[in-house]
Amino acid sequence: MGLGQKIIEAIEGFRDSQRKKQPGVVGQFWRDGGKQLLYDLPIVPGGMVIDAGGYKGEWSIGMVSRYGCRSWIFEPAPVFFQYCQEYFGKNALVEVHKAALGGENRKAAFSFFDNGTSEYGAGNSQCFEVDVIDVARVFDEAGTSIACLKLNIEGGEYEVLERLLETNHILLCDSLLIQFHRQPAGYKESYENIVAALQKTHVRVWCYEMVWEKWIRKDIQ
Repeated sequence: MGLGQKIIEAIEGFRDSQRKKQPGVVGQFWRDGGKQLLYDLPIVPGGMVIDAGGYKGEWSIGMVSRYGCRSWIFEPAPVFFQYCQEYFGKNALVEVHKAALGGENRKAAFSFFDNGTSEYGAGNSQCFEVDVIDVARVFDEAGTSIACLKLNIEGGEYEVLERLLETNHILLCDSLLIQFHRQPAGYKESYENIVAALQKTHVRVWCYEMVWEKWIRKDIQ
């Protein structure tokens, strides 16, 4: 192992130890395995995943390397879209889309806050226009079941899930990884309604409230 790799591993080890020391649900998530929990999924080579809120593509990197699956990344922030596009540029298993998922096709103004970039954040000087794409259309274009739908989209998950439930495209999701957020206004009622609806078709395997949840379709369970 080269010196550079040793330094990287040392830094990551320190970060991991700090994460585990955090109080409450966040710390418990990391103590229970953290990111490794996000990779234990019912996926076979050639399966398809959707990575909504791709950021720097870390989850897709892990999924493609572990399972040999295909990934569609949706990342609206120009800097992170470009990062993913350059990183995966020669990887035929990955498509990177400069767009956000939503309940309909529309334009939206997003505010840039690194990995908290959102349509629902407080406005700042780094606002930019985003193409929001109807998630039902994306599923139709995929033309296959989705081995995992990963949602980390800073409040947009409610709109996406409501649309999938409305159109019954939710039945095409073998599994879901969802990070729910305390936004937009009315999120509590939306969360309760979504959970109640999901329980008809999927089983919640584990839940770290407002951190991450994992759901598996009942016939796969």
